[in-house]
Amino acid sequence: MKRLDLFKTDSVLLPLLLALLWSFSLNAQNLVKNPSFEDFLICPSEFGCLERAVVSWHQPTNGSTDYFNSCSPSMSSETNFIGAQAPFDGHGYAGMYAYGPKDYREYLTAELKESLIPGQKYVFSFQVSLADESQYGVNEFGILFTDKPPSFQTKRNIPLNLMTRKKSYNYSLIRNHEFFANKKEWTEVTGVYIADGTERFLTIGNFNGNSKTRLLNTGKNLRKVAYYYVDMFFVGPLKASYVLDEVYVFENLTFDTDSYSIADEGEAQLNDLVEYLKAHRGFTVSVYGHTDDMGTKEYNKALSQKRAKTVADFLIEKGVRSNRIIWRGYGDASPVVKNETEANREKNRRVEFVLSRKKKEYYASGTFDEDQ
Repeated sequence: MKRLDLFKTDSVLLPLLLALLWSFSLNAQNLVKNPSFEDFLICPSEFGCLERAVVSWHQPTNGSTDYFNSCSPSMSSETNFIGAQAPFDGHGYAGMYAYGPKDYREYLTAELKESLIPGQKYVFSFQVSLADESQYGVNEFGILFTDKPPSFQTKRNIPLNLMTRKKSYNYSLIRNHEFFANKKEWTEVTGVYIADGTERFLTIGNFNGNSKTRLLNTGKNLRKVAYYYVDMFFVGPLKASYVLDEVYVFENLTFDTDSYSIADEGEAQLNDLVEYLKAHRGFTVSVYGHTDDMGTKEYNKALSQKRAKTVADFLIEKGVRSNRIIWRGYGDASPVVKNETEANREKNRRVEFVLSRKKKEYYASGTFDEDQ
């Protein structure tokens, strides 16, 4: 058994990850087959039909993991027996109990397109939303990587000690000290994982029994369960690395004169940064805009502010909370090269960013950070 508590949502990372900070590209290959449950064989009409309905997904226990899709009047992905939630992506999502009476549990097993590479670091993520009628939210999800799809003849939680009988399995744990209790919006669950090369299946759920499960009471007169909608899975290799408090330039994010719009070729590195920030929630980003020396000082200052704000808005639209972002414009005050040629001026029309450890809640304002 190899247990990797590598990531804790909204908390300080373990020392290993503080020294080795990584991110991955949104455009990287997603190794999860049918990651948002869009490829299905039948429109769901009853409880517990996930394995019969959805391609490349499995129920590893006798629990009745559900499938919801907008094609169904009874198991709709918009409004259903336990709440209302629009899909994070597409038209379908799964539903499962992470807590129920007498240790009742449900799990989801995803099939990967290929086995993971030994020693390679991967990011995995998925979206969850607590159902409206759930009285409780849980504070953790377990993620089990195996070489074969696990199978247990039980409706209760899968005890990890039973897995020691298997030849290969690896376990990661994602905790959220504020609990996974958002019923209005989707919450991303993200972690970092080091592969041993045997993994071909991913299973998620709550592997603890009721006595060891921490609960948050979300209301009264609700079902005494923690039921979650689950959507959009991702498993992909880590690509780039960042060092804290170092200045980075968005290399492909260049601007025409008087422009502050983001071209398509500039989005790849922005998406890298988005996913890094999602995977490392204890860190903030400062965005700095710059111009060449064409125009007045006042005009250039305003233009650089627009460029920085455009990047900040992009990050926010992609799901980074605004209170983790500072943006500021410096006009033409800090050129990287002399403004003697058009090629040099293009280099000075840039946006930079710095990643820092979030020490205080007021560190990032989400708005323009005025010069003091």
